[in-house]
Amino acid sequence: MSTPLISVQDLNVEIKTNRGLLKAIRGVSFDINGGDSIGIVGESGSGKSITLKAILGLLPNNAHVSSGKIFVAGTDISTLDKKARRALLSETAGMIFQDAIAALNPVITVGDQIAEVPRFRLGQSKSESRQTALKLMEQVGISDAESRFGLYPHQLSGGLRQRIAIAIALSGSPKILFCDEPTTALDVTIQAQVLRLLLELRKNSGLGIVFVTHDLAVVNEICDSIKVMYAGRFVEAGNVHTTFSTPTHPYTYSLLKAAPDPDEAVHRLFSISGEAPNLTAPVVGCPFAPRCFAADDHCLTAEPALLSIATSASACFKSSGHDTWAASDSKSGVK
Repeated sequence: MSTPLISVQDLNVEIKTNRGLLKAIRGVSFDINGGDSIGIVGESGSGKSITLKAILGLLPNNAHVSSGKIFVAGTDISTLDKKARRALLSETAGMIFQDAIAALNPVITVGDQIAEVPRFRLGQSKSESRQTALKLMEQVGISDAESRFGLYPHQLSGGLRQRIAIAIALSGSPKILFCDEPTTALDVTIQAQVLRLLLELRKNSGLGIVFVTHDLAVVNEICDSIKVMYAGRFVEAGNVHTTFSTPTHPYTYSLLKAAPDPDEAVHRLFSISGEAPNLTAPVVGCPFAPRCFAADDHCLTAEPALLSIATSASACFKSSGHDTWAASDSKSGVK
């Protein structure tokens, strides 16, 4: 088998907080190849964004990788100095952040921001990097690129700013695009346009996409595989359509149940009771057990490993599929 473009092996990340040391990522492992389209989903605070930032070396100052390995194009990046690590990562991956207005420099024109990597990392001249930036602006669907090249971020709409952010992420010709909830702040129409753009980029260039979101509908639209995250680790992984139709973890089942169905009238939306665990304290048992309708005494004393089940993987002692969860849910009286 070919070497994955990015391989994450037993990654653990800790964050210093006022409440103590928070174990934000706990033993996360996965591979990313060119052309992959992977969705990482879960509630806020589950560790989705921190996972991406750890891979790209963008962790905040109070966070660090405590153990585990990250390989990029077969190279353990912990063995590289800062300059070499940054160069290898920028050749391999680009990043789109959630809030484009915060990610863009407010005092530099959008065209110059796109041209920065081609000019200073790829060695293009000023005129060459300008042409590269204009082509990227056209590639991401920005009309009249010449006149918009010299505008500042605040002069553009939210949808155009996000397209600029995508163009910047593509400016180093990456093989993988990390997307950290890039459509959350956009209205539904612009969101659909951005998702369509990402699908086109993947189709036309073989670009791999890792899409972090809490929106299951977005994952269904753009991703082939899904990784469900809870309390800093993956609790389910598999094909998107298989996972959505027959979830093997009660947390996944609950997330799907909580998603509104536009074709069905409901008087009250389902919500998952309770709160996510405090990861500054040791995890005892399954972290989802206090909120789970199917938990028993065993779940409160041991944490299940992520194990293969048919074509999926699940971290649940009772993994068996949607029908069982629906029956357990009904017996529990959860509404």
